[in-house]
Amino acid sequence: MGINKKAFFFTTVAIALSIVVIVSYNVYNFYGKKDEVKVVETRVVTMNNFIKDVEKDINNAIYIVGFRSLLSLEDYMMKYDTFFNQGGHPSLSVAFRDVFRYGTINSEKMSLMENNTFLNWTKKMIKQANKTDIKLEFTIDDVTIDQTSHWLVVISVDLNIVVKDKKNTATWTIDKVYTNTINITTGITTRFVDPLYLVNHDGILNNTIRKTPISDFGTELPTHLDNSYYIEHNDAPNYLMRFENNLGSSSCCGIESLVNSQKRMDKLLPVLDRSAVDYIYFGTGVTTNCNIQGTPPYPLWFKLDSGHLAFYEAACV
Repeated sequence: MGINKKAFFFTTVAIALSIVVIVSYNVYNFYGKKDEVKVVETRVVTMNNFIKDVEKDINNAIYIVGFRSLLSLEDYMMKYDTFFNQGGHPSLSVAFRDVFRYGTINSEKMSLMENNTFLNWTKKMIKQANKTDIKLEFTIDDVTIDQTSHWLVVISVDLNIVVKDKKNTATWTIDKVYTNTINITTGITTRFVDPLYLVNHDGILNNTIRKTPISDFGTELPTHLDNSYYIEHNDAPNYLMRFENNLGSSSCCGIESLVNSQKRMDKLLPVLDRSAVDYIYFGTGVTTNCNIQGTPPYPLWFKLDSGHLAFYEAACV
């Protein structure tokens, strides 16, 4: 009986110790997993914040790179004294896509884009991500430029973004079209010039796109003419159409200026006997034109076509 009591006692103690060990292990395992979940949660939050920062930077990058790309298009046109989509030169859409991504137009490197392309920006972001143990991958599916208002161009970048934690904690895949706009008229310093003037004036007499401050052409038409300001007109081509000399089509977002032929004469450029409305003056369309009444009289070179007389509150002599 004494032996049985001892056996029972040791068995009870063994069972108790086993329970203690099991409970201790489960408690340790529970808190270990809880700590692990907390680490993963913190990492996921960190990556999510990083993605938000990247998306903000994407919009800034689109604006900066897009601005430089438009200036590079002007530089290219000035160098070759020609429009896009003519004489072996690429279309505007192709030229913009390539200069935005690679910094080249027709395989020619543009100085303004050196280390300033969108691909350069993605490399900087990838390098920054590596510092926080994040793998970042960009695939640029497409880049487009469009105009949906008179004074704004819209740049769209179709991106595929993959974000991974180096420890495989989490992965994000984003397919999205990011857009930003550039105002072609704002700014203190000189901004964009009209491609029509750039080519037709042989690069020696450009015209910056400035929205007219004139509201009453009946009394202030001379000021509008002297400065070749721009105004909205839906029979005119928009800013982007001018890069390809597309003057035969109207646009919902058209703009126009009046060519100041006195400035042409000052630069020894020929004066054309045509309506002063820029896309008519530089185009090939046939219009009925007349000299305009004014006090003091307008110069003989200033003419308007019949379709614009009422618009500019003018009358024939």
